[in-house]
Amino acid sequence: MFFVIIDDTLYQRGEPIFMKQKWKEIRINKRIAISSVLVVGFMVGAFFFFMNSPDSTPDQAMQQYLEHWEEGDYQAMYELLSAEAKKRISQKEFMKQHESIAKKMKQKQIKLDMKTAQEKDRNTIPFSAKIVSSLVGNLSFQNKAELVEEDNGWRVNWTPSVIFPEMKEGDQIRTLRIPPGQRGEITARNGEPLAVNKKRTAVGMVPNEVTDLKKTSKKLAKALDLEPKDVYKKVKSGAKKNPDRFVEIKTWKGDGKKQIKPLKKIDDISIRDRSLRVYPRKDLTAHVTGYIRPITEKQLKKRKKEGYQKGDWIGQRGLEQTMEEHLRGAPGWKVVIANKNGKQKKVLGTKPPTDGKDLQVTIDLETQAQLYQGMKKDKGGGVAIDPRTGEVLAMVSAPSYDPNQFIQGMSQSEWKRISGPTQPLANRAKLTYAPGSTMKAITAAIGLDTKKITPKTTYNTDSGKWQKNSSWGGYYVTRVDNPGGGVDLGKALAWSDNIYFARVGLKIGAPTMIKYYKKFGFDETIDLPLQVTPSQYANSNNKTLKNEILLADTAYGQGQLLVSPLHLATMYTTFANQGDMIKPKILMDSDKKVKREIWKEKVISPQTANKVKELLQGVVERPKGSARDLKVKGVELGAKTGTAELKQSKEDENGRELGWLAWMAGKEGEKPDIVVATMVDEVQDRGGSHYIFPTIKKMLKQRYH
Repeated sequence: MFFVIIDDTLYQRGEPIFMKQKWKEIRINKRIAISSVLVVGFMVGAFFFFMNSPDSTPDQAMQQYLEHWEEGDYQAMYELLSAEAKKRISQKEFMKQHESIAKKMKQKQIKLDMKTAQEKDRNTIPFSAKIVSSLVGNLSFQNKAELVEEDNGWRVNWTPSVIFPEMKEGDQIRTLRIPPGQRGEITARNGEPLAVNKKRTAVGMVPNEVTDLKKTSKKLAKALDLEPKDVYKKVKSGAKKNPDRFVEIKTWKGDGKKQIKPLKKIDDISIRDRSLRVYPRKDLTAHVTGYIRPITEKQLKKRKKEGYQKGDWIGQRGLEQTMEEHLRGAPGWKVVIANKNGKQKKVLGTKPPTDGKDLQVTIDLETQAQLYQGMKKDKGGGVAIDPRTGEVLAMVSAPSYDPNQFIQGMSQSEWKRISGPTQPLANRAKLTYAPGSTMKAITAAIGLDTKKITPKTTYNTDSGKWQKNSSWGGYYVTRVDNPGGGVDLGKALAWSDNIYFARVGLKIGAPTMIKYYKKFGFDETIDLPLQVTPSQYANSNNKTLKNEILLADTAYGQGQLLVSPLHLATMYTTFANQGDMIKPKILMDSDKKVKREIWKEKVISPQTANKVKELLQGVVERPKGSARDLKVKGVELGAKTGTAELKQSKEDENGRELGWLAWMAGKEGEKPDIVVATMVDEVQDRGGSHYIFPTIKKMLKQRYH
């Protein structure tokens, strides 16, 4: 029967039985009736609440627990633990344990799916787990949990095995790093080795990964024909220092395949790559390759998040440093269950280490050697570029050093030399210096391109000194003697006339000069993986050619100009490329090719570029040209010499001099296939810019004959 009372009318299944009769006539007390209805309603509600409670059945309680786990709500998980479990572990400890495991594994996601319990044991609920770890990838396993019924519903009778099946009370989850794979090698353009790995293989043990040290020591000793007690003692001693550190027992040259094969049957041993980094070309290519060394404490603080640890090797200088991420092998990782003493019990997941990637550079070893031989006993730097492709054919710096010594050990005298005033570690090919008269070709190009001058523009300055007017006070621009008479652009380049180019600079004007310097790439970093110092036309605190004297000096290559040999060679490619400046490249693509790229388009017009190229050939061809001695039969050569004077004052007669030479060459009748810029320091009383001439002439003959 279902009754409803509305406004003193009793309804049965929606039909009225009586209307407006007194309660006593049907023998129902109104107060009792209302109370009865409320009681019945409460009981019905309680029934439905209990039946829909999330922990009213084992399945519902377990499902709720797994959902909280996926959400990382460890506090809510703890609320669903049994009273017995809560006695074993506090809420704080429970939450800390789960948070620690997720953090150590770098857990990105956890997916838990409840399975159907077996009829014979409905209180034990199986579930599958999948943990996505950025450390070791995906971990998948099957597990189960026991549930018990308590006054407040079903609860998880938790033990550590609910996290991982093999985990027991007192166990811990540890993440162990596997050393990085083999470092990538560096080879020259034809495959010649520049930085390679001399293969060595070692066998040993990591104490914390060995279940039974005595047993394993005995097996390994027998396989290696060693005394078991010696092996045991060595590993035991290593364990005292660091039980997670690899203890080397024996090492072989090469990959050790033959020796290692029978060892693979022995559990708990570790086989490691112990290769040595070797630089076969030693000092010849040291500034290109750089070297590696053990990571310092300071470096470790900065790069620990990148997976580095104490004892790792890291690139220092050259490509070893700038291409570290490419060359370095990545470490591997293991996630393990360990006992309270840290001893490994079970490997849950592994990510193997990976090898670094190889590099092939554009360096041509023959060109490199030719350039280096001429300055190896000096302080200087030089760069050779193929103007057609931008390939850096040579990059040399002197004095140099042997990078092998940073790995094999260095004598005290050698360390004193390397850390001394000659600075052998500095790569002078990419550092900036006053360029001297080599910049006159650039001034000529700017003057012609802006039409401020023509090739016939002539200045007659018979005196060896010049100033614009008396406003310059006692300051004069001076030059070396010339044959006399008027000087046009061709003669000014051939004879390296400071006064001519000082006057051209004033005619161009500071704003236009600065505009073109920027077009030529000044104040920009060359996109080459060697940390090249940007060239400058003025000091960083003003960036202007603030007065006429500074403008005049800058126009003939002095003033505050600072240029690297690399940038100077790059600027000269403009004259070989119809006014486009090539982008220098030192790395070859995976197909052993280099894609030609223009760094600066239309720096000057094709007409200007061709004219300056012609004028530079005149520096070699003219009877009194400053590069006349470089003339080689069958070679089309254009060049510009430069001697930068670094004086304390105009009166200083003992100042330091830098000898520069910039040139481009090709077979007669063909386009240039090489552009070179060199600088040798302290050439005063040694021929100035002509000091390097014998080296370059020999190089030209070897290249083209």
